[in-house]
Amino acid sequence: MTPRLPAHAPVLLAGMLLATAVSLAPPSLTAQEGLPSPAEAERLLQTRPDLVAQLQQRIGTSGLTPDQIRARLRAAGYPEDLLDPYLAGADSTATAVLSGPVFDAVQLLGLVGIEEVESLRSMTDSALAVADSLRADSLALGKNGLQIFGLDVFRRVSTQFQPDASGPVDDNYVLGPGDELILFLSGDVEIAHNLAVSREGILVIPQVGQLAIGGLTLAQLRDLLYTRLGRVYSGVRRGPDATTQFQVTVTRLRTIQVFVAGDVARPGAYAISGAGTALAALYQAGGPTENGSLRRILIRRRGRVVDSLDIYDYLLRGDTSGDARLESGDVVFVPVRGTRVTMTGYIVRPAIYELKPGESLRDVIRGAGGFEANALRSRVQIHRILPPVARGSGGPDRVVIEVVSNEFVDGYGPAFPMEPGDSVMVFPIAERQQRYVTVEGNVLMEGRIGFQPGMRLSRAIQLAGGPKPDVYL
Repeated sequence: MTPRLPAHAPVLLAGMLLATAVSLAPPSLTAQEGLPSPAEAERLLQTRPDLVAQLQQRIGTSGLTPDQIRARLRAAGYPEDLLDPYLAGADSTATAVLSGPVFDAVQLLGLVGIEEVESLRSMTDSALAVADSLRADSLALGKNGLQIFGLDVFRRVSTQFQPDASGPVDDNYVLGPGDELILFLSGDVEIAHNLAVSREGILVIPQVGQLAIGGLTLAQLRDLLYTRLGRVYSGVRRGPDATTQFQVTVTRLRTIQVFVAGDVARPGAYAISGAGTALAALYQAGGPTENGSLRRILIRRRGRVVDSLDIYDYLLRGDTSGDARLESGDVVFVPVRGTRVTMTGYIVRPAIYELKPGESLRDVIRGAGGFEANALRSRVQIHRILPPVARGSGGPDRVVIEVVSNEFVDGYGPAFPMEPGDSVMVFPIAERQQRYVTVEGNVLMEGRIGFQPGMRLSRAIQLAGGPKPDVYL
């Protein structure tokens, strides 16, 4: 038996341990600096003295001597001292780490059943995924604890944007070597053919012959089939008078290799579905880094740019129409980010936003979801770092700009130009209240009463619930 040596060491009940640690962390720490570092996460997922003691007890009651255990481990290709921390008399709580090889070894010796081991592995894989997700979330935090908008979407380990290998695909899917199709004919004849596209892009249909379909879309293939099938089956033709109908469907998609480069978390070559898009490749590569752009991701094909992707279209509007379908050998390149500005205050989605050239304050506020109900809709304040050419000797390096406009009242504000590093602050409306009277004393509900023109004292007392029963009137 060859021992399995997983890259991450699983740990008994680590999912419960990590979930407890995260749930007990203060909210401010969980959201920002309190997230576990890689080393801390590993420590959380390693030593469990209580479980180590249980394992030590099982080994002690197995009837095997330490020498027999070491001999069996050596024969199976494990280090013979792998289980020494769990033998009787060992100080296991100080040195033992429950790991994948330990699980395999105790299963080999018959101390733990297969189902139990697999269950433990499943729990610890989930725990490691949670830790990885939390650490990644912390990387998406920018200055002042604000998140870089959109970056956390790629940090979720459970997120997959990969089409199913069995489809379905639309009529614009480009066929190529490795695709598998099924062709149904019904009516005058009843036939089904399972077909595969060869390396040369050829599709061979019995009794019809070879069709060069590499590079054709699924819709173009249907047009070609009307011609070629019509030569063999007279009932195949367009229109309601056809006596033989056909359907062609892609049953299995080919795998293509694409390259993700630039400011991404894990640059490299990736195998994705033939229907995969730029977003699918980015998800596989972990998304842009903190310094990567989310607004202009380039798709290069044979040395030239064929398309670009703005992830904000997907994040803000759910629009994936600009998500280009990739071909084998394409390069998805993430350049360095563009201008970023910070939105804080009484705005729906405070965060750090990246701007495209020509975008203004109005675009930032729209992207941030607009104003909160209690936001001041007459002005916003911009803290700006002056560009180097505007900084005089001994002069200010930073300025505060008040943007006052009636366009904030019923919209997102004016098209005020933004500069790199701008910080936009939206203020709340005043806390003061007007048009009220206060009723105090022996009434059922003391407090403020909304004032109405012509209101009398008796009406105010009535709205306050009326006098208490013991009031001397």
